[in-house]
Parts: sequence; structure tokens; C-alpha cells
Amino acid sequence: MGQDTNPPIAQDDPSRAFADLRGEVSLLRRAVEGLTAERQNTPDYTPTLTGMSARLAHQEQLLGKIAESPAMRLTPENLAVSIAKASEIARTGDRESLNKAEAMLRAAIGSINGIVEHAWTADRQWKQLYWTGGGGLLIGVIGTLSILHWLG
Repeated sequence: MGQDTNPPIAQDDPSRAFADLRGEVSLLRRAVEGLTAERQNTPDYTPTLTGMSARLAHQEQLLGKIAESPAMRLTPENLAVSIAKASEIARTGDRESLNKAEAMLRAAIGSINGIVEHAWTADRQWKQLYWTGGGGLLIGVIGTLSILHWLG
């Protein structure tokens, strides 16, 4: 109610001033009654807000559990250390397997070498036996021929 909307009140007309005042008070009363009626018609959001509050509390509890989980405590540095440890464990197992395989391979090679050396030795012994037998036979034949030649 600005000054521009109300016409200036004449100083000598009190009844008109009271009438204008009565109109303004009546207008204010209707405005306040309208606000009160509006306030009474406003829906009660208490049950909705209570439900939302309960859901938010539940979500906050779940987020707290998530924040405390081991996965959330992993930083890139922690993750790198974990990966390094896991790879070291895996390599240790692989290294043990390779060492066992190497030992088995060396044992197999040694066994094969022993068999080959035994075969070569046996072959050399047979060759020596043939040469010795052949040489003895040749000496025997030559000796027999020379004895027969002397006797004869």
C-alpha cells in the first residue's frame, strides 16, 4: 500500500479518514484470513519427510559400510604393492616348478648319457674282441702254416 495508491486525505474530513481506515483494516483482515486458510489447506509432509529421512539414514549406513570396505582403502600405491606381491608369489611358484623341471631334465639327460656311454663301451669291447679274435686266429693260422712248412 504505497503512498501513490491512496489519495491524499483532507485534513478537515475525519469521518472520511475513519472510513478509509476501516476499508484498509478490512482488506488486511481478509488478507490475513486468506493466509490462514491457505496455511490450513497446506498438506502435511511429515510422513513423507519421515520416510525420506529413514531412507537417507539407511543409505548413509550403506555408504559407511562401503567407505570402510577394503576395496575403498586401496590407493594406487597400495594396489601397486598388492600386484607386486601377487606377482612375486606367482613367480616363486613358477620358479619352483622350473627348478623341479630342470632337475628332472638333468636327471633324464644324465641317465640317457649313461646309457649311451654304456652302449659305446659295449660296442668298443665287441670291436676289440673281434680284432683280438681275428688277430689270434690269423696268428694261429700263420703259426700253423709255418710249423707245417718247417715240418714239411
